[in-house]
Amino acid sequence: MAFHAPPYPPDIGPSRRNYHVLVETLKRHDVTVLSLGSGADRGVFLERFGDPGLHSVFVPNLRGAAVNAARCGWYLATARSDFYRLHRRAFQRALDELAGSRAFDLAYFSTTMLGCYRLPARMPLVGDTHNIEHDNLARAARESREPWRRAFYRTQASLTRREELAYASRFSIVCTTSERDRRLLAALVPHVATAVVPNGIDLDKYRRPLLTPPEPGTMIFTGLMSYYPNHHGVLRFVERVLPRILDRVPHARLTIVGASPPAAIRALASPHVEVTGRVPDVRPYYARAEVCVIPLAIGGGTRVKALEAMAMGVPIVSTPLGCEGLDVRDGRSVLIGGTDEAFADAVVRVLTRPALRGALVAEAMAVAEEYDWRRVGLALEAVFRRVARRAVPAGSCAATA
Repeated sequence: MAFHAPPYPPDIGPSRRNYHVLVETLKRHDVTVLSLGSGADRGVFLERFGDPGLHSVFVPNLRGAAVNAARCGWYLATARSDFYRLHRRAFQRALDELAGSRAFDLAYFSTTMLGCYRLPARMPLVGDTHNIEHDNLARAARESREPWRRAFYRTQASLTRREELAYASRFSIVCTTSERDRRLLAALVPHVATAVVPNGIDLDKYRRPLLTPPEPGTMIFTGLMSYYPNHHGVLRFVERVLPRILDRVPHARLTIVGASPPAAIRALASPHVEVTGRVPDVRPYYARAEVCVIPLAIGGGTRVKALEAMAMGVPIVSTPLGCEGLDVRDGRSVLIGGTDEAFADAVVRVLTRPALRGALVAEAMAVAEEYDWRRVGLALEAVFRRVARRAVPAGSCAATA
């Protein structure tokens, strides 16, 4: 299994999906792990996955800011997307050595953008997606405020589209996190098999503590704050939606929970806005919240934050995009606000109507059950067996690269 981000710890960005994909696969298969990541990343990985039978190789991927900036310029000058940052010669060498060391039944890659490598021949290849990347970038180009950012994302969307479709064609099957993404990809590369393997939630971990009432007026937003869609959504919410809420609920307060908040996000701190930065455990913050806000206008795939909130029994108010790809219903399991006014009104309704909160939570928790990682793991296993049956005798799907 090849990962573009360390699969442990599962507390940030793509590592959440990578971790659970690995855990579910280990339930049924022998696995070899190849991941971009530092020696420290491998150390904490081995503390969690200390089984001597689990072979793992980590390839360093950190470079200085000056080197990264120079490489970004070089990629643009040579008409390559910023995703080429995933390419490391040492990773290619490790991939070649592993593929030549034993007979694997299949190889899984955590993003199709790892198609930038020379992939193993003569074995089924499963490519995963967290988003349809070029579509995500195109949305960012449309919604970004600054002209330079819009131009950058437009260029990246064009470059990424070309690469993403070429890379997807190198896999036996490509997994997407939603039916919307699957249809989009299937229309663009119709000769490639596709399947939906949604993001999931660890229901044993994300359970609201008994007898823990929320704090009145508390709203929560969670996410990696250096990720531009989160940054953009929170800024817009604080500037355009929060004042409308405070006019009607003066004690309302937003808690922004997430690692690496840039200066523009830290500057939002006020009596009505708390910016925590990275926290060791997000669950206590969910437990204190009366509503989870997902004010996103940019993004792709599905939002794990929505699944976390539903499992924790926190009502959700979202933009249409914020819960895109999830099996939720406006007015039943979530409230959807498509404009600033509608979003603010929905938040006020949740904060001031306990009965509405209870009804939303009851249905949302039932929705979360459908995304239990144990169920998602079965969907992933079905994909593995589907591609393995095409290439190897039935019953021999015992080792996964």
